Amino acid sequence: MSHWRRLSRKSQITALAVLALVGLFGLPWIWAATAADQKEVVGLYPTSPEIDSEPATPAENLSAPLPEVPQQVAVRSAADPNGNVAVTVQLSAAALAAKQAEGTQEFITIGNPDHQTILRDDGKGGDAVAGDGLFTGAALIDPEDLQARSNDDAAAIASAGSSEVPVFQGRSVAGVKVPQPFSYKDFQAGQAADLGFPVTFVDPESGVEDTGTTSPTPGSPTQATGADLSSAATPITAASPIVPGTNAFQERALIIRSTAVVQDPNRTFNPCTNGGNRNGVWTFKHLMTQMANPAASGIDPSDFAQNWLTHWLANQPINGDNVLSRAQMQSIINQWPKLPNGKLDLGQSPLRLLAILPRVDLRRTTSGGGSYVANNSGSFLDAGELRFVFGFVLPPSWSSTGFVGPASNTGYGSTTGGTCRPLPFSVIFEYRVPKCQCEGVVQWAQRWVSLANYAPGTPTYNRLLETLTQEVVRANANPAKPNGSALGQLRTNEVGLQAPWELREFQLSQFPFSFLRESTVADTPEDGNNNNANGLGLLAPWIQNVAVTNPQPPVPLFWNGRTFQGGNALVPENNPNLITFHWKAPGLNYGIASLNQGRHLVSLAACNGCHRRETFTPFVHVDPSTPVLPATLSRFLTGIANLGDPATSGNVSDPTQGTPKRSFDDLARRELDLKGVARLNCFQFRTVNVAFVQEALKATGHLPDDLFAGQAEPRRISIAVEDMKRNVVFEKH
Repeated sequence: MSHWRRLSRKSQITALAVLALVGLFGLPWIWAATAADQKEVVGLYPTSPEIDSEPATPAENLSAPLPEVPQQVAVRSAADPNGNVAVTVQLSAAALAAKQAEGTQEFITIGNPDHQTILRDDGKGGDAVAGDGLFTGAALIDPEDLQARSNDDAAAIASAGSSEVPVFQGRSVAGVKVPQPFSYKDFQAGQAADLGFPVTFVDPESGVEDTGTTSPTPGSPTQATGADLSSAATPITAASPIVPGTNAFQERALIIRSTAVVQDPNRTFNPCTNGGNRNGVWTFKHLMTQMANPAASGIDPSDFAQNWLTHWLANQPINGDNVLSRAQMQSIINQWPKLPNGKLDLGQSPLRLLAILPRVDLRRTTSGGGSYVANNSGSFLDAGELRFVFGFVLPPSWSSTGFVGPASNTGYGSTTGGTCRPLPFSVIFEYRVPKCQCEGVVQWAQRWVSLANYAPGTPTYNRLLETLTQEVVRANANPAKPNGSALGQLRTNEVGLQAPWELREFQLSQFPFSFLRESTVADTPEDGNNNNANGLGLLAPWIQNVAVTNPQPPVPLFWNGRTFQGGNALVPENNPNLITFHWKAPGLNYGIASLNQGRHLVSLAACNGCHRRETFTPFVHVDPSTPVLPATLSRFLTGIANLGDPATSGNVSDPTQGTPKRSFDDLARRELDLKGVARLNCFQFRTVNVAFVQEALKATGHLPDDLFAGQAEPRRISIAVEDMKRNVVFEKH
């Protein structure tokens, strides 16, 4: 039964009214901030009036975001004028000490600068004991939703093929646990009932990749997830927390690469046979046209695409990093079929679709005050990302002279699929999903989970998938961003034009209208900092002084007085069987666990670290040079156990060498997360009178007894309290 059907009639009417108000006034909150546009994000919101000219403290700025994944999140029934439940958040001693040092020990703020709620620890307003590290806030929730949460947890446990589930810390597998259901019985009894992330399990994986194309038997036990599992499926145990391979849920709802989708003749174009639909909704032409938004911007989509391609024809100075040209791009431009006016014919683009991926796990939440980062406050900025992965090919009539990669043309997709030479050259469109209300994010996840009930290629599956993707890629999907596009960034990684392997990043950087502009590469230091022992490199001091903090901060444009973030990411190894590249910092003592882990996290977050030895990947996680589709996936996605740390390895090319050992199974991690988001509840918290609270903090150093005094009428913010206990990932990959 859906969350909506569980609501009482009164709650349904209230929810409709809230959604109507969001429709009228919520547009400025539909925003997907990247490192490049945080200033613009903050500028969307009016700031509170200044009290005087004295610099405001973090407390006076209400800059007190949830600092970490809490030790416990709980809910109990409460008689409060502002809600029917009390939500409590317990922080660790270390987090409390940090808040004490910055003067925000009395409260946590959640929301954007002028639309915030506060959880307090000052013994007032429903908080039981001042200074005990237990922060309390009143909220509204339909008790039927909490009962349904309890029932769903119990049902998931009863139907699971294994009693254990892998536990992830960031991207790494840290072990297993036996999940416990939410106790509605304790809640009914007036006790504080633990409200962790919803109970979810990984569908059994058979040890091989499952393309998820077989339709589940109606009424079968697997109908709910769409999984088609063989008797050889291996359960998760403490001895084997990950199982290599995929399952049908992952293939249908997380990394859709079935040929029945990526070669759908109504929605894609085959550059090797000139078959399919040149205007299909999953074609390179459609995505580029919608991104250019010619009706609003006046930009010709062909000009838009060619302008992007010309970045490879000249050196690009980016943040002090000189990204060198790759002249072989001119061969692609010259051979690309042209329209009668001489411009690129995007309808005959030499790119084949490889995969469609929802990345709900990359959702971002507000952190309170004026800062917007990836954290776990439960107040959403977006629903993560939606990604399209394409690969360049050389059609049969094209010359392959000068290109790097497979030496001969190869048929792909089917025996009638024509012949192309697939290049090791990926193009990834990464859209921020413009849904910022809790209800919208939950519904978005539910629709992807439901998609797994159908087999890829069936009319229902492909139609539902088209509806989902069109919401995000269409022109004006996010009017608050340049061109009205929801694009976060477009990335490429290739060695097809020239060695060595290189990853680039592009953004729409100018409002209101923009071409794609090459930008710095997220979370990747400039390449010269790697393995640099001559005193000029910044990596070792960055790791030792900054990167070991929790949570790990993003790589900044400048650090220690010098440019730091890179304009591209390079991997000098071109042999896919030689996987040794990783980020190194000579002088660091890797015998110290925190420094070893700091190096690993920096390398894992960097594009060329995650795409190489840190995860034992031959640079691409979805291989564009796969001769016959579906595209081959990396073991980082499908599962690799006990991978040795490269910095301590005696033979770095041997994945078994080095300590500590780490395990990855990113599709399993995403499966647990997506299923959990689809079952989140949305709690309604009353927002405080920001100016009034700031005045009280300025005058007394403490919160006022009444956080809402002076408000003309109550306003509420929707928060997914359970999401505060999720496994937060900071890497963009």
